[in-house]
Amino acid sequence: MKKRLKFIILIAGSVAVMITACQLYWVFYNYQSTRTNFITAVNYALRTSVEEYELRNVKLPTSLQYARPTLTFMTRTIPSQDPVALDTPGSKRRFSAEFSTVAVDSAYLKEMKALVARLKSQQEHRRLQLDTLTRLFQIELVRNHIKEQFRLSVQQGSHPSGAFYFLINNYKDPVVVNATLTDPVAALLRQNLGPAAVSTVLIVLSVAGLVYMWRIIRRQAELDKMKDGFINNISHELKTPLSVLRTSNEALLNFGAADDRESLHRYLSINAHVIDELDSNIDRMVELTISDLSKKQPAYENVNVENLIRTMIDGYIIDPNVNIRFQTDHRLSTVFTDPYMISSILNNLIDNAVKYSGAKARVSVWSQITGEQWQLDVKDQGRGIAADHIPYIFDKFYRVPSGDLHEVKGYGIGLAHVTELVQKLKGKITVSSKLGCGTTFQLTFKV
Repeated sequence: MKKRLKFIILIAGSVAVMITACQLYWVFYNYQSTRTNFITAVNYALRTSVEEYELRNVKLPTSLQYARPTLTFMTRTIPSQDPVALDTPGSKRRFSAEFSTVAVDSAYLKEMKALVARLKSQQEHRRLQLDTLTRLFQIELVRNHIKEQFRLSVQQGSHPSGAFYFLINNYKDPVVVNATLTDPVAALLRQNLGPAAVSTVLIVLSVAGLVYMWRIIRRQAELDKMKDGFINNISHELKTPLSVLRTSNEALLNFGAADDRESLHRYLSINAHVIDELDSNIDRMVELTISDLSKKQPAYENVNVENLIRTMIDGYIIDPNVNIRFQTDHRLSTVFTDPYMISSILNNLIDNAVKYSGAKARVSVWSQITGEQWQLDVKDQGRGIAADHIPYIFDKFYRVPSGDLHEVKGYGIGLAHVTELVQKLKGKITVSSKLGCGTTFQLTFKV
């Protein structure tokens, strides 16, 4: 069983690690993809805003403004030299040129205007107005559904200082427009919060499922242990009365005890007592089974609680080693309940209190009214129950482990039976205990 449990734990742990690793990889991959797309979208918005800025600040050729836009350019110069060098104040050479005019397709007019504006801006070396460019950039960001805020700056040269930039390659004087996030943490969260949250939920659900499975497996192991303990207990409890019956039977059969009237009566009395105990325990097990099948329902009637409890206590105080103290709230006269079930509940609790109190049993029972409920408390000063066993004491056949010793007789069904009866009466039972200081059971029912 232990090897199988270790194997299951190993498999479950490996699955948990693999699930967590896959989810973390997915989050990382999604982050990288989101980051790349975000950088691309911001740079595109910056490029578009720079183009719009140049279009607004550069005078375009008149021919591009016509209803049928055209563009005129030189096809050949005579002599064949750089026309820019020839057409300068320092040049005294004459030249002639051939020109050609072409129509601009409306589908490419926007790109053509942007290209011409870029070329003229590069030649004119105009200083960028950051306020104007920033406004255009913010408009473009909103148009691309980007909510993050940026701060623009301009640096000389052609080497950007961040991920968000656009190079304006002015003639002999390039500059870089850099965009810097004003709140990078908030931007990162906004871009990745959704996938990260989904991944976190999946990881939590996976881990919770594995933990729940582990608890079930552990609980099953506990049940197997309880089953083995029950078998050991019932074997021991049945073996003891059988040994007594066998001994008395041998005395009667082989040692002449049957001829002695006094010995005969004593042995028969012992046998009758043992048989009664066996019959009582069998009845309790059958009664618990009937309760499980919900065949037995409460038979409500008006019950005098004080009389009921005192009658039960009288059956215990015959033993000089048992001291049961009873207190009651005199406002509590009668309650509407099932007297048989209440008697069975109290009998089990008091019987346990006496059995686990040692040689000198000191038990307290009291009843009272608390608001719209009435309450029963049974307290002993016995050995107590360890905290890690308290959650299981109401389970069927569970007995607090005491090694191989069987100091107290029982099958572990009393408290399970009590719980069934309390639930049928729509009540509530709680327990508080401390090792060496005793145990208190508290029951509450509606008046």
